[in-house]
Amino acid sequence: GDSKGDSGWVHGAFPTGVMEASRSTGDAAYVDYARQSATRNGWLLGPRPDHADDHIVGQTYLELNALDPKPGQIDDTKRGLDLLVAKPVTGKELWWWCDALYMCPPTLAKLSQTTGDKKYLEALDRWYWDSYATFYDPAECLFYRDGKFTFPKTGPKIFWSRGNGWVFAGLARLLDALPADHPTRTRYIALFQAMAAKLVAVQPADGLWRANLLDPKMPHGEGSGSAFFCYGLAWGINQGLLPADKYRPAVDKTWAALQTCVDAEGRFGWVQPIGYAPDHYDATTYQEYGAGAFLAAGSQVLQLK
Repeated sequence: GDSKGDSGWVHGAFPTGVMEASRSTGDAAYVDYARQSATRNGWLLGPRPDHADDHIVGQTYLELNALDPKPGQIDDTKRGLDLLVAKPVTGKELWWWCDALYMCPPTLAKLSQTTGDKKYLEALDRWYWDSYATFYDPAECLFYRDGKFTFPKTGPKIFWSRGNGWVFAGLARLLDALPADHPTRTRYIALFQAMAAKLVAVQPADGLWRANLLDPKMPHGEGSGSAFFCYGLAWGINQGLLPADKYRPAVDKTWAALQTCVDAEGRFGWVQPIGYAPDHYDATTYQEYGAGAFLAAGSQVLQLK
């Protein structure tokens, strides 16, 4: 599959942060950038119909269409997800790696919000809670990345920072689009709050989480996971779901530390390259999804009272 290209997940995660920045700053340049990206894509999803990575661009199309509805902008997103929700597939088959919980669930929620059709939320609930039951460790309040890591018989548990960042930030974006009276909304909120409490409990003193959340020995924190956690925690405070007195210090510490990861050229470094487990990163490793997470984090920090 193609992770690269404007309709792949590597770039697709970037405009999600760009759109967050547009809402917090009101700066039209952000929306213009996202619209150019969507236009280059022909407002099409990625090429793999069942793969969550190829659904993320739909989130930005739906947000752009909500700002300025025009014929055709969400047709391919709706067509692709109509085919998806008709499939007899389980959550653990469809979303078999935890990153998927950022890529597709908010797209389904936003499409339901746009169309008023509840079938997308029914599929979302069915798949999400099945994936959750497979990859979430209730003793740790964190997600394993995929079946290679779940509930190890021997050796330490490995919880990948960015993988949990995708889930945590994805919950915020999902809840943004979920109706206030949705029957499982309280369950998503409870999961978000449980993860938030755990993340703050294991946060290193310098404010940046390491690539392996339960192994803080790495000398420098990892940027993408930390930025997603900063975004989610600040969003939770702004939404009244996390008490500021407990969570604001963690957000302030992380935001200050994230800014030290930006180099003189304005690139956000210390971002682990594409992967599926804790791995090497340094001051010179940049990725579009890292920059997107950084924009999203700053956008929520800006809105803190």
